[in-house]
Amino acid sequence: MATLVSFSLVMPMSDLTAPDLAVGALALAAAVLYAAWHEYDAKNQRDAKLLAAVGAISLMGGALAWLP
Repeated sequence: MATLVSFSLVMPMSDLTAPDLAVGALALAAAVLYAAWHEYDAKNQRDAKLLAAVGAISLMGGALAWLP
């Protein structure tokens, strides 16, 4: 006969702050800008412009998170 084991998972409060999250945002912006460069290199100008705009806005947002 199987017994049911019950336990609670206690999750500690997250200690992430805006500068910590900015690192992830900057990494994501770098990946999007790399994708823009790849599309530009493949002569796909429309997608390259769209990705470059999204990457630039993400880069600015990540940089603004560093400010107090």
